[in-house]
Amino acid sequence: MKKKLSIFLVVLLIAVTLAGCGGSSGRDDADKTATDSADGKKTVVIGAQTDLVTLDPGHMYEPYANMFAYAAYDNLYTVKSETLGEYEPSVATGYTLDDSKTQYTFTLRDDVVFASGNPLTSKDVVWSYNRVLNMPESNAHVNMKNVKKVEAPDDYTVVITLAEPEASFLNKITSNAYAIVDSEVVKEQGGSDTGGDTAKTYLDGTSAGSGPFIIKEWTPKERVVMERNPSYWGTPSEIDQIIVQEMTSVDSQITALKNGEIDIALSLNQETAKQLEGIENVTIKQGETALMTFLVMSRDTALSEKMANPKVQEAVRYALDYPAYLTMAGEGASIPLNIVQNGFVGALERDENFRDLDKAKALMQEAGYEDGFNIILTCANNNSEGLEWTTIAQKVKEDLAEIDIDVSIETLEATLVYEKMRNAEMAFYLMFWSPDYYDINNQFAFLPGLGENGTIYGNRAHWDVTADNQELVDLGSKIYVEDDANARAALSEDLQRAYEKDSPIATLLQHTKTIAYNSERLANCPYNDLCKIELHHLKLK
Repeated sequence: MKKKLSIFLVVLLIAVTLAGCGGSSGRDDADKTATDSADGKKTVVIGAQTDLVTLDPGHMYEPYANMFAYAAYDNLYTVKSETLGEYEPSVATGYTLDDSKTQYTFTLRDDVVFASGNPLTSKDVVWSYNRVLNMPESNAHVNMKNVKKVEAPDDYTVVITLAEPEASFLNKITSNAYAIVDSEVVKEQGGSDTGGDTAKTYLDGTSAGSGPFIIKEWTPKERVVMERNPSYWGTPSEIDQIIVQEMTSVDSQITALKNGEIDIALSLNQETAKQLEGIENVTIKQGETALMTFLVMSRDTALSEKMANPKVQEAVRYALDYPAYLTMAGEGASIPLNIVQNGFVGALERDENFRDLDKAKALMQEAGYEDGFNIILTCANNNSEGLEWTTIAQKVKEDLAEIDIDVSIETLEATLVYEKMRNAEMAFYLMFWSPDYYDINNQFAFLPGLGENGTIYGNRAHWDVTADNQELVDLGSKIYVEDDANARAALSEDLQRAYEKDSPIATLLQHTKTIAYNSERLANCPYNDLCKIELHHLKLK
């Protein structure tokens, strides 16, 4: 097993001050005051290629949406700064758990107010949770499925009853599905906790939370503007305004950082970051993420009878040139065996020498396709931590050509790809996954299961439970409730090995993260893979 970077280990690669620059009219550094507003506001500008579909915390499901949820809303518990898998109280002061391990009783702070000035009480927690529970159309709803009942015995006590014990529940309540909204404000805008909610349009344009920032504007594919919440109950940010500017080109982010037009470039990779070496007052920071990129091969024969064949899907896994994908992503990247990322309990890695073209060709012959076939590989005009999906797709095309699968790459807008994915309309596509909360239970989205009570990728890949894969479901059920770390690790390993026998997923990479920031203006740039840039912890010099 090759040596890894520690999760989110901060590696300060560059903080170089060029000698003899003073007085030069051609400086190629980041201007200290470039992002101070004309009206005197202390503004930080972030250049990023995000995947935003909504800013309503009850509907959010895309990885970069969390950056705004954590800044504008509070949860009972939240993630610890620059960690994964660690959490701490936020608006809760603590909790107790009954002997059945299904009933959590949380006590709340009594000094929290929303941006509106309304006090945050237990009724807001109950209303917020019931809102998501009664929005089955929401992608966030899946993270509420085990919640049986939420009650408020008094203004500052919340009792949550689960349908069954859940070892990851405290981790799960740090996710956006459990964000607390101002119930009075949201109800005025069409919000409902009993179904028929119509507040999404309102919450896409402004926030109704108690977090350190307020969302003031979202222009899709252009920018999000946030302003400091003057009513924030915690330590206020010293930054007045944050602008997240959509910049789909990595080169444009690099140029803007050099010119002082942005303070943070969020969508880099190790190779592109080399362009910033030697730039005065630019610091590069990197660490491992929990984000993985993978191929989905639908089992729906109506989409492609050939690609739906389990032996073809196994052949694809054997045909992939895994070391090449590692090289693309850079140092610190890894290849999970399948659905459990490094850093999660019991995670296993794929052998870098797993590729076996003879085995892949034999499987194609067993499937009846020794002469190969044509297939469309759909991907978005997106990137995974600075690595363009089209670049990854091109390598997949080259790999599969060696077993006579002729791949045509179809590139679409990210929002269209997500829509087609959720409607299970694609036979073969490239996708990425970043966990909603940092626990192996989150990965059960990749287990088999169709229908309303199925799983996310069971439905997206048209992969139902059968006698052949029932073992996966059974192992998942055991891990879900097991709270002993050693027992969970052993079960996790069993799950991953069983998943290797037959699945519609081929995991390509777990990515490393590279960002760059103007260290003349910013004293820090805290990063956590769940919430990306920790906007509320940013500090100016």
